[in-house]
Amino acid sequence: MNTNFAVEKRLATLGRILITLGLFSATAFAGPILAINLDSSSLTGAPGTEVVFAGTILNSSGVEVFLNGAGGVLSSPELALDLTPFFTLTPLSLLDGESYVGDIFSVAISNVALPGDYFGTFTIQGGVDSQTFDTVASADFQVSVPDASAAPQPSSGIL
Repeated sequence: MNTNFAVEKRLATLGRILITLGLFSATAFAGPILAINLDSSSLTGAPGTEVVFAGTILNSSGVEVFLNGAGGVLSSPELALDLTPFFTLTPLSLLDGESYVGDIFSVAISNVALPGDYFGTFTIQGGVDSQTFDTVASADFQVSVPDASAAPQPSSGIL
């Protein structure tokens, strides 16, 4: 009878450990905890120019969230993500209920970019302290490069 009690106690402890690990896993992979709302998720720019994505970063997580890093993915090497607005303008952290409104990032369009639509994703890394770099938010965006040859040409007629 004493052996059964020890086995039951070990199983109960193991069950608590598995439940705890499951809760930590669910928290770690729960997804973004900040919201990024771009003023416009699609901008147009000519080759050799830069477009600036502005918007709101909102923390409604219930806790302070540190904004420790940023990055992104672009669909073409003819575009370059510029994170200067994020690193120079956004606060180091946002308390619950706080938001940042303004420029967030920009995209430089190379001089040789072909006309078309290009896609990307911007991400913010951070967490509960200044040493955490979990993905806490992301936003998809589009950059359109117009066909320069489709632009109207000046008239050479006599006025």
